[in-house]
Amino acid sequence: MASLRWLPALLASILIGCDGAPAEPAVDPGPVDDGGVPPGGPNGRWAFEATFDADPAAPSQAVLPRVFDYSVTHRTHPRDHAPVFSSYPADHGTDCAGPSPELSPVPQHVVTTSHRTSGRRPDESFFICRDHLMSSMGDVEGYSVTAFWPRQEFDFADGGVLEFEVNPTAAARSWWEVVILPREQLTVAAARSWLPIDETYPRDRILMDFNGGVRRLEVGTGAIDPDGWIAGASDWGPWATRHPDDPANTDRRIRRTMRLHLGERQLIWAIETASGGLDSLTLDLSEQLPFERGLVLFKTHAYTPRKDGNVDRYTFHWDDIRFTGPVVGRYDAFETEELVVLQANGSRAIGESASATIAVPRTGPDPVIFGQLHNAMRGQVLLSVNGGPERPVAPLAWEEESCHSPGWSSFRVRLQPSELSTGDNELRFTIGPRPDCVADWVWDGFSVKGLEIQLSAVGSGF
Repeated sequence: MASLRWLPALLASILIGCDGAPAEPAVDPGPVDDGGVPPGGPNGRWAFEATFDADPAAPSQAVLPRVFDYSVTHRTHPRDHAPVFSSYPADHGTDCAGPSPELSPVPQHVVTTSHRTSGRRPDESFFICRDHLMSSMGDVEGYSVTAFWPRQEFDFADGGVLEFEVNPTAAARSWWEVVILPREQLTVAAARSWLPIDETYPRDRILMDFNGGVRRLEVGTGAIDPDGWIAGASDWGPWATRHPDDPANTDRRIRRTMRLHLGERQLIWAIETASGGLDSLTLDLSEQLPFERGLVLFKTHAYTPRKDGNVDRYTFHWDDIRFTGPVVGRYDAFETEELVVLQANGSRAIGESASATIAVPRTGPDPVIFGQLHNAMRGQVLLSVNGGPERPVAPLAWEEESCHSPGWSSFRVRLQPSELSTGDNELRFTIGPRPDCVADWVWDGFSVKGLEIQLSAVGSGF
């Protein structure tokens, strides 16, 4: 991967407060040594850009852009996947009034969440107000993860920039992160291995973590978390401690621009400050980045936040997501909100089946089935597509020396184009034989959610 050729010294302007917050003055960026390449890439264009321009009268899923995928994962008991979970408050009132700290109570509305989410019908935890997108998650099931990501890969083989806006306010046991990972290693519910959810970061990953207001930048390769980390850097303290006069510390309406520069052996995470400068964290690598192209996941984590007194700070405000590079790796996703539930409060019978149907308007090269499995065992999850032969389905990464994945974990199955047909496609799942390596107390059966068929977009360059 070639070295990054340009690092702008300052961003073009300070972020403007949203939802009626006072605008902050624009700042002259001064001279920029950009090697002739403006921040948006050649000719000032971004390879991907989403500005979320919609101003609905109420928090809305209808205006969420469908060029993103959306996923919600709750830690759940095998007998209880289908219900709507407990409600919680999220920023913006029912009329999209912004969460002004000068108002009491802060304007919020009630959100209910479930496992039935997709790009076509996103969960209520995602919504748009005031020309920006919110991701939120309350204390509903012990541990929950949301994720949304562009259906287009970020190619940084010649260096690249990922840029987005988000509020830097910290909240107890609720935080955001951004993960860049190869598409074939997509894990939508991953968390650090010591946290109580059952999917961890994949073999290759770049992680931007903003937990507790502390910025952490890490790179891993060669093994799933907790192994494989090859480099990391972090701030000496939370943003609010290092920038105590920043009004964004208490006003969630104020977003700051985050910019990640990716070079061959260096990453720089710059955050725009209230004064118009940059606060940068640099991570130097002893070797080049382990991959050059991947999906960019924007994630919200909620880990029993009420234990630390957090009862309402569950929302992160996103805007102007974009990245540089060639326009490659775009895909379309055709989905179902159906859950395949082959679990109960006890074992289900070997050989039981259940199916879901996904309609596709076309066929094409490189089709992929993607989804999440619960309680997967080696060889027990069997899939037949349109009456074809059964094949075993497995999580993208098993835990070391394990043949059982107790919670939700992502899976990916590559198909031949001839296995699909235009119109309805049946995905039939069957409980296969129980492997001897699984402990006696584990019940037979599994569930599937988040099912989609992915097809390369026309003219995607994939």
